[in-house]
Amino acid sequence: MQEVTDNIVDPTNVTVLKPFGPSIVKMQMDEKVQSILRTAFDNNTDAPDNSNKLAGNMKREFQLTKELLGPDGQVFVDLLASGSGKLYNTSIQDKWSLLQPTLTEEHSAVIQSNLDTVFPMCQIHDAWGNISVAGDFNPVHGHGGAISGVGYLRMPDNIEDEWAMEDHEPSTGMITFIDGRSANMGESNIRIKPQVGDIYFFPAWLLHQVNPFRSSGERWSFSFNTTVHADNPLQLSQEQKLEIKEKIATRYA
Repeated sequence: MQEVTDNIVDPTNVTVLKPFGPSIVKMQMDEKVQSILRTAFDNNTDAPDNSNKLAGNMKREFQLTKELLGPDGQVFVDLLASGSGKLYNTSIQDKWSLLQPTLTEEHSAVIQSNLDTVFPMCQIHDAWGNISVAGDFNPVHGHGGAISGVGYLRMPDNIEDEWAMEDHEPSTGMITFIDGRSANMGESNIRIKPQVGDIYFFPAWLLHQVNPFRSSGERWSFSFNTTVHADNPLQLSQEQKLEIKEKIATRYA
């Protein structure tokens, strides 16, 4: 049967589940972190250029080492750990919200206790600075580790004018995240406009690309890979399973 109708209503007795699809965490860097990173960029001339080893086609790419970050570099490390932890916790909470309705009270109580006592640790694998000029770009690629991210410290001259003058949807110099699945009934990619001070955390497997821009001047960005280590709080241990089994058994004794 084929039928067309414009009688579309907004029902109230509906629950929308989102069990699939990655989350992206956006944070704002405080001025201290930005200042430390800008100083590292200013002092990067002695650092080896890795642009021929990484995915991007950029003017210069260099490792953000402890030496380059200086004595206050720990605040940058703390920022990466904080954002990575937020993305990890968001993933766990999304799974927990879907899992709860399937569990007994005993199961829920044990898992909630696990969630209250889990202390994840963040391992930072690497971080590097990216200096881009007009025509530079990043092809579609993913990263290693478990969590990746990008932050922005400087934008090219007149980039806002360039975006405003685009004859269709502006995309120059923007980053696009690509889920890789069909766009039917959902988005398969999302384009994000870089702004100074923004930092994004996303699953390392999530494909992304950066379009070239035409404006003069440089764009300063940085990228990184991390992994959050923690016992899965949603996974019951054998001891917890036996304890729950005994509690439920006494209920029916």
